[in-house]
Amino acid sequence: MSFQDHLDRLDEAVMTHLSDGTCDYQGSASSATGIPYMLDHDFEVDDENQVPMHVTTVSVQVSDVATSRQGDQIVTPSRTWDVQQILEDDGHMRRLWVS
Repeated sequence: MSFQDHLDRLDEAVMTHLSDGTCDYQGSASSATGIPYMLDHDFEVDDENQVPMHVTTVSVQVSDVATSRQGDQIVTPSRTWDVQQILEDDGHMRRLWVS
């Protein structure tokens, strides 16, 4: 088993055990339906003046959503979220600031 195979299995395990369900991603560059997501209502970022603030984020797998842009939408069973900014992208998981 290759290192990439292990990474893929780890990503799958993380999403299986920590996801908040499935969502639909609707973007200008990519769309996907029924993908797992993780919702965090209390993620800390620094604003333009380096003052900490708490924002809501949604994390998705890069393999499910190839590209993300401001204005894309994430539709969960309870709400539709608008993407404001990409906060993190390690090539496996992408954390998106949503509102």
